[in-house]
Order: sequence, then C-alpha cells, then structure tokens
Amino acid sequence: MRWKRWFVGSAAVAGLATAGAIVPSVTSEPVAADQVAKSATCTLRIDGMTCAGCAVAVKMAANKVGGVTRVDVSLEEHLARVTYDPATTTPSAIANAIAEGTGFATAVHPGS
Repeated sequence: MRWKRWFVGSAAVAGLATAGAIVPSVTSEPVAADQVAKSATCTLRIDGMTCAGCAVAVKMAANKVGGVTRVDVSLEEHLARVTYDPATTTPSAIANAIAEGTGFATAVHPGS
C-alpha cells in the first residue's frame, strides 16, 4: 500500500512540474554552449564605491560595452567580475568605460 501512495504523490508532483506549477530555482540566466566557449571573465578593481547606488552605476556602465554578457559587482571587495566576448572587447576597454561612465578609478585586477 505504501508504494501506491508514493507513486500517486510522485505522479502529482510530475504533473504539476509539467504544467508549470513547479518551476525549478535558477540563480543565473541560461547561457548557450557556444556563448560559454566564446566568453572570458576579468576582475576589475573599482576604487571610490561607497554605496549600492555606486555598484549599480558600475554595472550599468559595464553593460553598455558591446560584448559584455554579465557583470557582478562586490561593493565590499571593491571589485567587478565581468564576463565578456574577447572577440568584441577587452578588459581594459571595459575598465575605461566604467571609469568614464562613473568617475571611479578602475583598473584590471592582476591575474585577469
């Protein structure tokens, strides 16, 4: 009798999942396999950020650069981790765009 309850419960969950009622949690946007092969990541040092608004400004400035696909900013570490297409842009070009767009001193972190 126990297996029947398990089967019925499993079928109900499967039905809800296929109907869209249960959606798996996703923490980042899906990226196509060919994009992953074409992307690189750099870390930029951002001096002068003091608040969440500063971090948003850095993210917006970096996202304006063609080829940038993802920007994660750490206010506490004063760093921005940027994923980009190396055929389209370079870490120094992204750093320059952030510096021009925000006024913050920006440099490519060693080892990027």
